Formats: sequence, C-alpha cells, structure tokens
Amino acid sequence: MCSNPLHPAAARRQARTLLGDRRGAAAVEFALVAPILLLLMAGLVDGSRLIAASMQVNSAAQAGADFALRNGWNQAGTAAAVSAAASGLDAPGVALSQGCVANATLTAAAGATCPDGRAPGRYVTVTASAPYRSVMRWPGVALPSSVSAKAVVRVP
Repeated sequence: MCSNPLHPAAARRQARTLLGDRRGAAAVEFALVAPILLLLMAGLVDGSRLIAASMQVNSAAQAGADFALRNGWNQAGTAAAVSAAASGLDAPGVALSQGCVANATLTAAAGATCPDGRAPGRYVTVTASAPYRSVMRWPGVALPSSVSAKAVVRVP
C-alpha cells in the first residue's frame, strides 16, 4: 500500500472516492438553475406590473366616460373622476367633439349631416395615461415607458 498521494494508485483511489461522493450535488444543481429561475420570476413580475398598470389606466378612462355619460359634458368633473379612479396618472385628457361614427371610428363632421344622413352626435373622449418603469432592463425587449387608454362615449 502506497501512502504517497502522487502515486498513480493513490490518485486513482482518491478520484474514485471523490467521484462516488454525492454530497453537495443538490447545491451545485441549485446554483446552476437559480439564475434561470430568477430571470423567469423577474419577467413574470414585469409582465404582471405592466398588465396591472394597463388595467388601472383602462379603468380610469372608463370611469371618466361613465361620469360623462351620467352627467353630460363637464370637463372638470370628468377629469376629476379619472384622477379619483387611479393614482399616479398623468394629467387626464378630456375633449368634447362632434362627429360621425362609421366602422367603429369617430370622424369629425364636415357638415350638418353625416354621410349616412343622420345628424352628427356629441362625443366625449377621455384619455388616461400613466408612466411605467420595468423592474429591470431587458435587452432586445421594447417595453413601453407609459401605458395609456382611451374611452369614447356619446352624450346628449
């Protein structure tokens, strides 16, 4: 039996002992998988925050449109309803326009009647937007710097 660690037989015996040892394998596997899991979690958090911000802005624009539908044209009241519906919004935009709807698109009325012969209606357009910052930068992925929504309602 050779006690010299540089002897080939001793080196083979020590290598067999190390290769057969399974202690620490889970830690090594976790160290390899953890960065991937963290990136997936960060992506889920970013995506969830973007969806939540979009839903909040949509809800605020719809709240302004609901206010205009119930109370008629009132720019200050509609803007206050949008601001009250969500916090952290940019200044809401509220505009009254007169026009015609064709193919789900509001166009300004050129004259006293619409192309289909009906009288143009009065519409309140409510826009809401909020800034959005992602949790981390994603190379190659273009995330918006703000989310916005628009709601249009016809008023009497």
